[in-house]
This record gives sequence, C-alpha cells and structure tokens, in this order.
Amino acid sequence: MITPLFEYGNLTNMKLLAQVILFLWVFCGQVYAQPLFQGVGEQEDWMGTYFQGRKMGFTRVQTRWTPEAIEVDSTVFFQIRSESVDQSTTIKQKTRLSSDFKLLDFSILQEITGHRQQIEGSMEGNRLTYRVRSRGFDKEKSMDLPPDALPSSTFLLNLMVNGLEVGQKGTLPLFLESFQMLVDLEYEVLRRENLEYEGKSVETFAIKQRFGGIETTMWVAEDGSVIKETTNQGFESFKESAEVAQKLDEPLTVSSLITMSLVKPSKPIDRPGRVREIIFHLKPLRSSDLVPQDHRQKILTTETLPNGFYRTTLAVKTEPEMIAGSSNWPKKSSRDPKYLEDSAEVQSRHPMIRALARELAGETENAWQVALDINRWVNINLEKELVDTVTALDALHERRGECQSHTYLFTALARAAGIPTRIVNGLVYSKEYAGFLYHAWPEVYVGEWRALDPTFGQSVVDATHIKLTEGTKEGPFGLMEFVGKVEIDWTNSETNEQ
Repeated sequence: MITPLFEYGNLTNMKLLAQVILFLWVFCGQVYAQPLFQGVGEQEDWMGTYFQGRKMGFTRVQTRWTPEAIEVDSTVFFQIRSESVDQSTTIKQKTRLSSDFKLLDFSILQEITGHRQQIEGSMEGNRLTYRVRSRGFDKEKSMDLPPDALPSSTFLLNLMVNGLEVGQKGTLPLFLESFQMLVDLEYEVLRRENLEYEGKSVETFAIKQRFGGIETTMWVAEDGSVIKETTNQGFESFKESAEVAQKLDEPLTVSSLITMSLVKPSKPIDRPGRVREIIFHLKPLRSSDLVPQDHRQKILTTETLPNGFYRTTLAVKTEPEMIAGSSNWPKKSSRDPKYLEDSAEVQSRHPMIRALARELAGETENAWQVALDINRWVNINLEKELVDTVTALDALHERRGECQSHTYLFTALARAAGIPTRIVNGLVYSKEYAGFLYHAWPEVYVGEWRALDPTFGQSVVDATHIKLTEGTKEGPFGLMEFVGKVEIDWTNSETNEQ
C-alpha cells in the first residue's frame, strides 16, 4: 500500500541532520598550545555534546607528537534512534601533520546504521590525492590545495602556534576533509572570559568562527584545551572527564530532531497538494542571493532588514502536467557532465544500478516517460522509514529509507539511463506537522528541467517544495545557511479547482 501524500511529511532529510553534526564536531576538543608539542608526548581530551540541552554524544581526541610529526586521532559518537532502529553515528578520523603543522595525510571512517564510508588522503606538495570508498564505489581523485589551506580537523593548532590576542581576526582557507571542499573560515578573538571547570575558574579566549552558514563560539584555555563551544544550530559541547562524557541520556529520537528543526509559518496551508502557486517570504537571510531561482520559483523582491539581514519574497509554482521541451533519445545533452556522473552516494555506474535502469527504460524512447517510470518504481519499492541508507546502492539493497535514500536511488537510476539529474535540497510543507521540514528531491533534464518527488510519489512537484540548494555535497553544506535560522511566511496562493 502506498502511503497517501503528506501523511509522510515527517520523512525529513535525516542525513542533513547528521551532516549538521558532522560539520560541527571537527572543532571540538582539538586545540593544544604550542608548548605541548615540544619533544615527545601524548594527550587525551573528552567533550560531551548536547543538542538543545539534551546530551546526544561525545568526542574523544588523542594527540601524539614527536619532533618530526603530530598525529591527532578523533572519535565522535552520536546516539540517535528511530523507533526500534539504532541510528547512532560514529566518525573516526586520523590526521597527521608535519612539525610545522602542514597536512601530511588523513583518513576518515563514517558509520551509520551499519553503513560505512571511508576517505583517505595524502599530500604531495600542494596536490592532495584522496580515495573515497563506499558500498559498490571505490575511486581515487586529486585536487590542488592553496599553500595556506588548513584541514578543518586541526586548523586551530595553527592559530595557537603564535598565540592569541583579543581583537585578532582573519580569514583562512579551510579544507573540509569529509566533503573534499574548500571554504573560507572567518574568525575573531572576541574577549578573555573566566569559565568554571570542575569547580575551578579557568581563563579562556572566546573565539567566534563562521564558515558558510555555520557560526560557532569557542572558549579556549591558555593551555590550549577547549572548555566550551556553542553553535547557531543549537549544539553545545563541554569539556568533561572520560567517564562523564560517555554517560549518555536516553537516545534522541529522529522524530524529536524533526520537531526541533520544523519551520512553522504563521498560518497553515490548506490542501497543500492542490496549491498551484504560493508567495513565500523568507528571513533573516545573510545574503541577498542565497535563494536560487529556476523554472518553478522566481524572486519577486529582496529587502534589507534593520539588522543588516535580508527578507526575500518569492513565488513558487507547481510543475505543469505537460513538458514543453523535446525528450526523445538519444540524450546528447549539453548540460554539465556532473549531472551524469557517479559518486560515493550515487553509484550510477554500478552493475546492479545499470541493470535495473535498463529494465525500467525498456524500449521506451522518451526520456520523460522513463523518468516517470523510475520515479514510480522508487516510490513503490522503497518502504517509507526514518532510516538513513546512506547511498543509492544501500537503498536498493535494503528497500527502505527517508527522502535522501529515495532521491539518491532515483538519481542513480536516472543517470544510468542517460538522463541528466541533479539533487535538490530545500523545504517542503507537512500537513501533519503544519510546518516545513527539510527535504530532498531530484530534478531531471528532459529538454527542460523538471522536478519530481519519489518519496511522495509526485510526478508533478507541488508549490510547497521550496528549493534552497543543489548538489550531493554542496547542497547539504549550503543548507547550513538556513537550518535553525530561517523563518517562513506566506501571503497568498492560487489553488486548483476541485
């Protein structure tokens, strides 16, 4: 039985929530003052991690150093449960630096619900060669890093080397190892502040950091240890003993995380599946060009708010029933080749994916019809469960998952069939929750771009789907500009007649 549309409005992008955490863990407990690295030594630090006051995990960092190199081993654990399914996430990273704090190599192992992804990288000059492995995917790539680029897992070491001063500020190129991305990190040493730790007053530097939409404030003691950290997404970390750090509360449930991330408008949307067009207002936005425009959504106005942020008004339409462009094969599209590539999450060249894509395409010569058939197959054959199956191949094997699982599998099958496909991240209205949830869905190029939603079984995506970002890696990162901050209102809508 297919669940009716919007009764599964709680199928939010669970992987996004895990990635919010993943973006933040790299800053916890990984700062040490320069004197610690003289000679040979070892140190271990623990931090407890909390979300909106509830403990959900811990970080353990062990640092070893010699006159030749510095090695930082990190283990991060987050305890999350979806009904009877353990959704806990473990991230292990090992980073090696030279004696002058330059990246030598790193390795990362991420595990969630039994699924694994491994990333290993090493430097030769300014060239990084890295290997990404997941189920059915194993590929080596390389990229150039700027000479002053710093790994996100250890960049604060570089700040500590020359000491800190109140008022010190700057911008650093930061390399996010987990996402193989470069971003600009802005930092400022705000003040000195005394905090209490284990009954003693500890003098710290309060350091504010921002990259993308993530903002953190970290209190660092003069010996280099992080005493406290807060973020604009509601996460907090505190330095704790090993025993206290590993003592966890009842697991956070996925449903509680969904409720915490819900964006409620001032009034509900009646009959969301029948709305033809809606005028939305989004605020506060850090930049005037954060919200994209496309064939479905157009920005009407952008105004500056008194606090320097922005309010964007946009019109979002439901996709029309018919396509205007030609969609016959062969698809020698001039679209960006990235829309046909395979990746660790979207294994479009795997034999199982390609075989199923051939079966679904059959003798059909119309790309749009093939996209519709793939959309229908994914919707019918994947159980709607709040379980993150991580990749397209995992979803195909397990036949269950949330919106990211549906979108990854659809994208892999469509690309394997030769249809350019991109992943969209944004918000969708849930009648059940009377608010907007973070969501993912695909768009295909069939002579024109068209959006579908395999999670909800929509071949005509409705007007409550608000696109905020695109891309497998860039998309979730870009969502950090909105998670926990954006407010949504709507003023008027056009509804299809009964």
